[in-house]
Amino acid sequence: MPSEKIYFTGFLTNADASILKVNLNHGFKIEAISQEECLTLISDLDGVDGLQTIKTLFSDFSCLNFNENKLYVVNNSFEPGVKRESEGLLGKIPEFDNKFILGYLNSVIRLMRLFKEGDLRMPVKYYYRIENNKPIGRMRFMSSRYVTIEPYHLESSELPDLHRFIEDTKLPFEKPFLQLAFENFELSYETHNISLSFLALIVSLETLLNPGKHEVRYRISRNAAVLLGKNREDSKKIFSEVRESYDKRSVIVHTGKSDIIKKEDLSKLRYYVRESMKKLYKMDKDKDEILDMLNLYGFGECGGRNPIQNS
Repeated sequence: MPSEKIYFTGFLTNADASILKVNLNHGFKIEAISQEECLTLISDLDGVDGLQTIKTLFSDFSCLNFNENKLYVVNNSFEPGVKRESEGLLGKIPEFDNKFILGYLNSVIRLMRLFKEGDLRMPVKYYYRIENNKPIGRMRFMSSRYVTIEPYHLESSELPDLHRFIEDTKLPFEKPFLQLAFENFELSYETHNISLSFLALIVSLETLLNPGKHEVRYRISRNAAVLLGKNREDSKKIFSEVRESYDKRSVIVHTGKSDIIKKEDLSKLRYYVRESMKKLYKMDKDKDEILDMLNLYGFGECGGRNPIQNS
């Protein structure tokens, strides 16, 4: 019996129509499906379990964009190159999954979340074949991780920078301090507790910008201000906001009060972590060398760019 094509569909969270403009490699394509199309697909694939899957997709994982009445999926297909009698129709799925999902697609989605705010993920994925125009013989993978409701939207003007960022940025990061900071950045999305998310981001910022044990609050705030400030006033604003974030960290850790963190506090801190990580990655230098360079510059002297990059 000849080989039969296997289809892949992965459901994205927090996406809108702007995601359709993203170009992917290796045959992957992002497409929109209606709520009704999703119901039909899941019913065919999951049978009696379909209703629970729909609840998970719509409510728990924020895969349905209610404003657009659309879900956004990543589709692909491949020839397994095996016969069902000998190895089974799904025998080549692990190989495809390791190489192209874990090795490529997941990294792209993680980088897109590092590029811009929004809890974009792919928490549910299916492998199946099609017989008589119906999907059958499914293999389903579903994440157990918590998903925040944080929409991901791209402006058309951002697409060239996004594609360049994906092309130029490789995971895992070669520099250990960057990789550890990135893992804490991702950890900030993985909990219902906003204070724990906030603390994970503080750890990430410390990993990036803390030069030692002394004057930690001041040094981290100053380094962030010098690194990111577009001008002197912008640097002063960043210095003040990062210092305020560190003060709130101290209150949480030393008093146990966890109700002082608001969503805007989390978003602001995550922005500074994200932008710091992207700039430090471009420098391609060891942490100590970078921090020594930052120490030589004052507020606004980096001009929102990286004059220290080529020092």
